[in-house]
Amino acid sequence: MEERKPTNDILSTLEQQMDSDVHPVLKKILDNLKPIGIAVGGIVAAVAVYTGVNSYQESQHEKAVSELGVIMTTDDLSARAERLQAFAQSGPKTLRTAAQLELARIHMDQNKFAEAAEAWRSVGQNADTRIIAGLGEAKALILGGEPAKAVEILSALKKDAGEEFAAAISANLAFAAEQAGQIELAISEYEALKSVESGNEAFLDYKIGSLKSKS
Repeated sequence: MEERKPTNDILSTLEQQMDSDVHPVLKKILDNLKPIGIAVGGIVAAVAVYTGVNSYQESQHEKAVSELGVIMTTDDLSARAERLQAFAQSGPKTLRTAAQLELARIHMDQNKFAEAAEAWRSVGQNADTRIIAGLGEAKALILGGEPAKAVEILSALKKDAGEEFAAAISANLAFAAEQAGQIELAISEYEALKSVESGNEAFLDYKIGSLKSKS
């Protein structure tokens, strides 16, 4: 399948065709944690990369990593989610983020958006994944029919997020604001997108003009 371009990502987001790739960094994380076709050893390596674990020499820690790997290869999604939830509460703190990421992915795939939002909030407790988690939680809230709450989260993220996430935040914030009836904010974010997404000006001008006619 042809790789999707950034412009198409934004169009899909604005037209309510958002897929599970909230952001390329999130996709990279989730792809490395997918259990299908991955040996337990591969999962262990992925967990190491995304949790900052420096050593697997201690036997207890190795045991916990292996346990998480086995959980992630459980075929039954309901059973996997239940075991991930338990691990996220009682497992080593260094591994809980990985468990919550997989749990969030499962809930999103099953359209359990309230549960997904809760899982994303837990992921956000880790400073390294706070921005990604905020985007994930906002998406879950939008899809769950709570765009106003998504606006609050995305507005807070925008204050201190770097340029890497600027387009993703503005696209999602514009969409959420429009759905929440916050027309002026939506217009502002669509305007912001014009400065970072070249080649998409015509569509954004259309959205801006359409919203201004309603205000």
